[in-house]
Parts: sequence; structure tokens; C-alpha cells
Amino acid sequence: MRALLTWTPRILALAVLLGLGAIGASALKEHPADTTLLGMRIPPEKVALSPAALWRGEYQKAAEARAAAALPARPAIVRAYNQAQWDAFGTSSMASGSIIRGRKGALFEESYIEAHCGLKLKVDIAAMPDYARRLRRAQDWFEARGQKFVYVLAPIKTTWFPDLVPSSYPCAARRDSVYPAARGALTAAGIHWVDGRATLEAQRGKLGYEMFPRNGIHWNQLGVALAARAFVSELNRQGLETPALDWDLAQAPDETGLDRDLSSLLNLRKPPTGWKAPAVTAHPVGPPGSGVFTLAAVNDSFFDPLALFLTQARLAGRARNYGYLTLAPIEYRDGGAYPLTATPKSALKDLMAADVVVLEQVESQTGGAVGRQFLDLVETQMAAEARQKRAS
Repeated sequence: MRALLTWTPRILALAVLLGLGAIGASALKEHPADTTLLGMRIPPEKVALSPAALWRGEYQKAAEARAAAALPARPAIVRAYNQAQWDAFGTSSMASGSIIRGRKGALFEESYIEAHCGLKLKVDIAAMPDYARRLRRAQDWFEARGQKFVYVLAPIKTTWFPDLVPSSYPCAARRDSVYPAARGALTAAGIHWVDGRATLEAQRGKLGYEMFPRNGIHWNQLGVALAARAFVSELNRQGLETPALDWDLAQAPDETGLDRDLSSLLNLRKPPTGWKAPAVTAHPVGPPGSGVFTLAAVNDSFFDPLALFLTQARLAGRARNYGYLTLAPIEYRDGGAYPLTATPKSALKDLMAADVVVLEQVESQTGGAVGRQFLDLVETQMAAEARQKRAS
């Protein structure tokens, strides 16, 4: 009995050490990255063992990260912890704590709440008129080349559901201050623009669905379809004749895909249920591979589903979206999405070749970084052409 009591702890300790060693050894081998948890950092590439890597700690950090990712129970443990935190406190450590649960379980991204409430504005409202004048010069330049230009101002979820913003955010004095300034400046400058907020507000309560999902940050399929119709109407107003845009509307079983871009990042065991979700199917206006126009856009993320919808309807034969100019370039054609590689030079080339040029920004970012990068790129080309013209 004494021998058993003496050796049992030793055997157990040895087994634990051997197990940890096996897990560590396995983690250092090549294996697919864990993609079951969304938005989490994937293990780094294997670091070669060397005195320098050991001295800098690179080898140890990589080994630790790979060992943690190799644990079979890791996804279940992470989801269980996230679920407990979410159920108990309504908060999450995922996405750097930026996902906020509002009233009635509506999910928001904190930066949109802060912008809507005027707590952390990322744009200079006083500079809006000058920004609009720069847009007008770019618009005139594209039109002189025989192209159509449209500025799309996308609404944000907080302006559709202002009553669902958590009461913990002081949202009074500077609430919704960017949109009125943007609207006035764009109109005064004569910009060809689509007012996404006004488009959706005109249909509020009429179609049986909200325009934003409970679990996502972007407009849902119905909001996209209505914005696409307003976009096509603007093209018709500019003289680009297109067939009527129409679609079928039905109820989806639940919010899926982009409508869960926030709740998916929470990595919960039981994701929140959705609201009544619309399913929209575009009516193609022509045969496969057809399209009335080509499109190139520099955009925030809201224009991506709209460009996809235009290609599904076969109004756009091809749409190339340069999300954040070069961060998320995607080509849409035949109702599908295909990743692009892009540089500012290649993006400018596509902008100059497309039938329709689009700049899209969310309303709280009007005059922000994406728009300024677009204008800097276009104005550089405008200046180069002016110099060449003077020289000739």
C-alpha cells in the first residue's frame, strides 16, 4: 500500500508531462489553422529553432500559440466561456470588446454608437463643404470622360434603431450631427448622390420587415434591394437607361450570412436568434453573362452587397469594388464574388475604364479617410493630365 501511495502521484505526474509534451510536439508540426473560431488570431508560422529565436522569445511564443491552437477542446472552451460572459453580463471579450448589446438584444458595433452620439467623431464637420467641392470637381472630370459618377451615402444601424442604443451612452447634444451637414454640403455642391437613409425611411413600416438585422451591422437584403433601386434611378436620371429593377420578397427562416456578421464574431455556443428576416431574389433583366454597364467603386463595406445584387439582377455586367481602396478588393460578376489583388494604380485604372464610378461612405464617415484617399488618387491623375495638356 505504501508503495502504491508513493508511486501513484509520480505516475500521474509523468503521464501529465508526457501528455503535455505530446500536445506541444504536435502543435509544432504543420497543421491547418483553426478556422472554427471567427475573428481570432490564427497561430503564427512555425519558427525555426535557433539561438537568436530563443533569445528573442520568438520560438517560445510561436510554440505556445501553436500548442494552444492544437488543443482539441479549445473551440468548445472558448465558446463556453464566451457564452457564460454573455449570459451573465451581456458583454464579450471578442472583437476587442467592440460588440455592444443594445435594447431588445440588438447588436451594435461601438464605433457606430460613438459616432452617432457625437462622442467620437472621425470627420471634421466644418470641412464638409470643401470636401463636397472636391467631389464636384472629380464628378465633372469623370463626366467629361463620358462616365457616370454616383456618391452613395449609406445609413448606419444606429440611425435606424436610435431607440435601441443602450442607455449607458450619453446621446443628446451632438447626436446625428454628421448626416445633416453632409446632406446640405452634397446638395449645395450639386453632387449626384443616393441618400441611403432617406431611401429606407420612405419605406419604414410598409413592407413588414426592418431594414437592418438584429445580429449584423449592415443593411439586410431588403435594405440593399431598395438602395439598389434608388441607385439605378439615379443612373436613369443621368441618362444611362436601364431596365426596371424588380425582385421577389419572402420570409427567410432566420438571419444568415452577412446578417450575422456581429453575432458570428461573438463565438457563442448558442448564437442569438434573429428578427423576422427578408429573403430577396432579384429578377434578372438579361441572359447569363449580360449586363447594361460596368461599375468600379471605392467603398466602405455597405456597397459590397449592393454591387452583388446588381450583378445578380444582371444590370451590372461586372462590378469591381475597391473596399477601403486596397484593403478588400472584390470583383462581382454573374452573381458571384471573386477576390482581387489591387494597388492604387490598378484601382485608378479600373475607375477610369468603368461606365459607372461610385464612391460609397457610411453617413458617419462622410469626408473620412476612404473619401479622401479616393479624391487624392483622382486629383493626382487630374493634375497629371492638366500638365500634359499644357505641355502639348
